[in-house]
Amino acid sequence: MTLRTKQTMSGVRRGLVGWLFLVASGISAWASAADLIHPQRLTPYGLEVAWFQQVQVDPARGRVTEWLLDRGTLFVVTNTAVLQAFDAETGRSLWATPVGRRELLTLKPTAGEHLVAVVNGSTIYVLNRYTGVILWSRQTEGAVGAGPVLAPTHVYVPLIRGKIEAYRLEWANPETALAARTAEFPQDQATSPATAGMTTQSSEQSNGAESVTPIAMKPVAKEEFRLSTQPRPGHFVMSWGRALVEPRLTFADRNRERLAWPTDKGLLFVGELDVRSELRFSVQYFFQISGGDIVAPPCIRPGDPSNPADIQRMLYVAATNGFVYALREWDGKLLWRFSSGEPIKESPALIGDDLFVTTQTGGMYRLNAVSGDLIWFARDLRRFVSASDQRVYAVDGLNNLVIVDLQTGSRVGQLDVSRYPLRYANSETDRIYLASDTGLIQCIREARLPQPIKHVVPITPLKEQKPAKPAAAQPAETPAQPQPPPQPAGENPFQ
Repeated sequence: MTLRTKQTMSGVRRGLVGWLFLVASGISAWASAADLIHPQRLTPYGLEVAWFQQVQVDPARGRVTEWLLDRGTLFVVTNTAVLQAFDAETGRSLWATPVGRRELLTLKPTAGEHLVAVVNGSTIYVLNRYTGVILWSRQTEGAVGAGPVLAPTHVYVPLIRGKIEAYRLEWANPETALAARTAEFPQDQATSPATAGMTTQSSEQSNGAESVTPIAMKPVAKEEFRLSTQPRPGHFVMSWGRALVEPRLTFADRNRERLAWPTDKGLLFVGELDVRSELRFSVQYFFQISGGDIVAPPCIRPGDPSNPADIQRMLYVAATNGFVYALREWDGKLLWRFSSGEPIKESPALIGDDLFVTTQTGGMYRLNAVSGDLIWFARDLRRFVSASDQRVYAVDGLNNLVIVDLQTGSRVGQLDVSRYPLRYANSETDRIYLASDTGLIQCIREARLPQPIKHVVPITPLKEQKPAKPAAAQPAETPAQPQPPPQPAGENPFQ
C-alpha cells in the first residue's frame, strides 16, 4: 500500500468520524428544538425567537419556581436553591449561585440598582447583582410569608404573622457608598453633608471647627461592591393579619422609604421608615376593602422622585371582590375604583397610561390609569404577558398566547404555549418570556423590534377626580384611616 493510499484512507476515517459527530449533534439539536415554538408558527404573526437558554437544573428533579425581570436582567430561582442571572436581551448566562439549603423553600427574589436579595427558608441573602457573590446574610425572627423587597438603604422581609422586618445595608467603603447613592438618587449631587451622608471626610479649618467635604467621585468596578457585615439591630412594624404577599417599594429618597403590603384581612398597609434616624418605622395608613381579599401585590405608578407627596404617584390594588382601586400613594385617598364583576388574583399591569387588568374566570380590561375609564374589554384572557406599541400579549384559558390589537382589543392570532407553564408578566419591555418548569427559557419578540421597547410611565398632571357614582352591587370600602381596625379580644399585633 502506497503512502498516498494510506493518507487517503486516514482522511476517509476522519471524515466518517466527523460526519457521525455531526449527525449525533444534529439529533441532539433537533431534540432540543422540538421543545421550542417552531419559527413557522411565529412568522405569520411577525414574531421570532430572540434566544433560548437552559437554566442550570437537573430536568429529572429540578424545577424553576420563581423569576424576576429587573432592568435588563432575568433572575431565575430553582427548587434546588440556585439563583441564576441571564442577560434578558441576549440570553447569556451571567452567573449562578447556590443560596441556602436545597431542601428549604426559596422565595421570589427582589433586585435593586446594585444588589439582589432572596430568602431561603428563614435566611435573607443579599448578592452583588453583577457577579452573584453573596455579600450579606441574616436570619429573620420568624417564618417568612413572602419574598423580600430592596430599598436603597434597607431590605424588608414580611413575616407570616404580619410583622415587617427592616435591616440596614451599609456599603463597606465610602467610594462604593457614594457611587451607589449617585446611581439611586441622580438628583442628589453630594454637594453637602445632607446629600453625601457617610460618604464624607473631615478637614480642619483655621478656626479649629470641623467641616465635611464630599469625597471625589471615583469609578467603582462592579466586582468591588461590598457590604458591611457588622451586625446591626433590625427594625420592624406590625400589621393586622398574615403577610403572605411580597411588598412593593412605593417611594424612597435620602430621608424616607415607604412600602406597601397586603394582608389576608383584606387590608393594604403603607409603612414608612425614617432613614436618617431609624427611630420611626410605622404604618402611615391602611386601606380596607369589603367582601374580598388582596392576593396579589399592588401596582405602583411612579411620580416625581424628588416629591414625597406627588399626587401623580398612585397605587393600584386588585381584589377578589372584583374591584380595582386607585389610591393616592402618600395618603391613601381613593381616587377611583372599577368593578370587573369577577375575582381578580393577578396584579394589574401598568404600560404607559394604560392599566391592564385580568380576571380569574377570563377577561382583560384596558383602563385609563389616570381616570379609571374603560377603553376596551377582551374575553377569556387570564394573564397579561407583555405589550408593544401596537399589540398586547396575554394567555387565555386554553393555554394559548393570544395576540390582541392594542387599539381595539380584537384578536390578531394565537399560539399554543401549553408546554411553557411559566409566563412572565412583563411590564418593563415588549419581550415575551416563556419557560418550562424544567428550565428551558424562550424569549420571543416582534421581528420589527430588534431593540426592546422600554415602557416609561409619563408624568402628566393629575386632576382631582369627581366621586364615582355608587352602583347597587358595589360593596363599601374603608379609605385611609389614622387608627388600626377593630381587633378580636386579646389580640393586638401592634404591641
